[in-house]
Amino acid sequence: MNFFKKISFLFLLTFSLNLLAEANPELWPFVKEKMFQDRIIVDADFVKLSGPKRASSGAQVPVKVEINSPNDITIKHVFLIIDANPAQHAATYFLTEKTQNLNISTRIRMETDSFVRAVAEDTQGNLYMSYQQIRASGGCSGYMDVHDPELTADLGKILMKSKEDFLVTRIKHPNFTGLQRDLASGGYIPEWIVRDMIFLHDNEVILAVQNKISISQDPYLKIQLPKKINGNVVLNAADTKGNKFTKDINI
Repeated sequence: MNFFKKISFLFLLTFSLNLLAEANPELWPFVKEKMFQDRIIVDADFVKLSGPKRASSGAQVPVKVEINSPNDITIKHVFLIIDANPAQHAATYFLTEKTQNLNISTRIRMETDSFVRAVAEDTQGNLYMSYQQIRASGGCSGYMDVHDPELTADLGKILMKSKEDFLVTRIKHPNFTGLQRDLASGGYIPEWIVRDMIFLHDNEVILAVQNKISISQDPYLKIQLPKKINGNVVLNAADTKGNKFTKDINI
């Protein structure tokens, strides 16, 4: 095989591998039917999901969801969905009057290249969507040493800080997906995740979150606080073993 044939072969091989690695658009109809049945979902400019085209780690993929609700629409839920994950529904965000202009960043696990979607539901039951293709792999079933004491050291410790209009939080927790192998026993590490997160100001809920297994280890959340908010903001969280964690900060 001469030089030019070798170059052509390598080019075609690389091109073919890239095609094989593309996210599969044919998964979405099945995911949509499972989660929303035959309801109509409209692509909407006021909903925006963004993330990297290619993630450096499938275990920590940063994504951002922005909602700028029109005056005549009130959003009550935002669903974060990863088409190709073993569990496609990653999280649900429960909005309030104070979070209709939502700007939230989190980190997800991705098992393979996939479309990632934000689907918003308004109080009338209408659905709106934004999506992006992200390339990543191995995040859901990747190896974690269940016996490593560092994974559970300072379990539930919440780091919280405010900067300008944003509140940044991170909870120390292994967030086992239930799909990771325990090499010592040969079985699977049981699912154990931070399920619920509730942000309060003056005992009023600003935002509530229900996480599922596709949220990364040490769950991270960055949210834009409502304008002119001041005083004490509290985060209450709970995991699937019933452990409860709390942290507050003065804004």
